[in-house]
Amino acid sequence: MENKLRSCQLYPLSRKYALQIAQWEYAPPYAEYSFRGYPDEWLMDESTWGVEQFCLADGDYVIAQVACQFEGNDLWVGWSLAPDLCGKGNGSEFVSLCVAYLAELKKPAGRILLRVAARNKRAIKAYQKAGFVYLETIQDEIAYTNHIEDFWVMGWFNA
Repeated sequence: MENKLRSCQLYPLSRKYALQIAQWEYAPPYAEYSFRGYPDEWLMDESTWGVEQFCLADGDYVIAQVACQFEGNDLWVGWSLAPDLCGKGNGSEFVSLCVAYLAELKKPAGRILLRVAARNKRAIKAYQKAGFVYLETIQDEIAYTNHIEDFWVMGWFNA
């Protein structure tokens, strides 16, 4: 993935990229994060493309779906790495790249925040290595599951 990260750019989400992301399927135990088979009106909402939804791409190949939303001065972020790139040990580099792109593009005056399922140790490790710190535990739902569980809220502070 390292070479793909070096040559990728952040682009506004477009129909071409969204249709590719909509086919992503993750292997267990991460299958609940799959896009394929789930109606995702937000992913296909063109009014959010280039405002809240972006993608990292190397040409026509989508590396990641990248999303952000402001809440006051804080910028909430989230991303999904292409399934074939997951679990290869480059997560913190990927996260750092996403944070750099979003910080430059959105210029948040406050914190950069994310939420992650408390049981998703692989993601938490990547976030911590990229500089995110634990702030609090909240109850939330993995999209489309109707299952409420613990999530960590983590923050990145531009020091």
